[in-house]
Amino acid sequence: MAKEKSYITTGERVRNYLGIAFILSLLLNLLFSPFYPNLKQHHEDQTVEKISETKKVQVKIKKTPPPTPTPPPTPTPPPQQTPPPHHVQPQTKIKVNVPKTTNNSSSTSSEQQYNVKSGSENGVPQGVASGPPAPATPAPTAAPACANPNQEATVTNAMSPDYPDAARDLGLGPVTVLVKVTISATGALEDASVYQSSNNRSIDQAAIRAARQSQYQPKLSNCKPIEGSYIFRAEFNPD
Repeated sequence: MAKEKSYITTGERVRNYLGIAFILSLLLNLLFSPFYPNLKQHHEDQTVEKISETKKVQVKIKKTPPPTPTPPPTPTPPPQQTPPPHHVQPQTKIKVNVPKTTNNSSSTSSEQQYNVKSGSENGVPQGVASGPPAPATPAPTAAPACANPNQEATVTNAMSPDYPDAARDLGLGPVTVLVKVTISATGALEDASVYQSSNNRSIDQAAIRAARQSQYQPKLSNCKPIEGSYIFRAEFNPD
């Protein structure tokens, strides 16, 4: 007959521990199962309270626009004043004394007949008395458009000529040169030539130069400017 084992193996010990742990877990579950719903409900209440505390509600307040101001009433214009009626002054009849005339052919006197209409005392006539017509007033003569309707060309600003040094050295003394200039209708100089020479070329040229530098007024014919000629007089004095 075989001899029985007197010791427990490691595998048996593990199985025993597992069985004991399972039994203990059942016991603990049975003991704490009545309290477990309360713990779960308490945990859910705390969760809901936390959520309700952290949730923020934003409320938007709509602003009401201010009321539109009422415009002021339009002022009523004052009534127009009626102008006073125009007063017409009554006209006063003027009494006319009719002169008496004597007819040579008869001894009785007769009165001339006059047709006189009413007037006013202020001397404003309102009618025309019959009688001989007044003499006609002659038409006034038309005045000319300018002071001198017909006038020859003339110089308005004459330039004094310079005595040439070459002629001065010759001792010619005072010399006069006449220059004929042609003036246009606008008063501009068109041409200049020696009309009376000094028999010295330099003096004649100085006279023409002075004539061209002068200013002129055109010839007038019936107040109308036209082309004309003018004799420019150039005086040379060596002093």
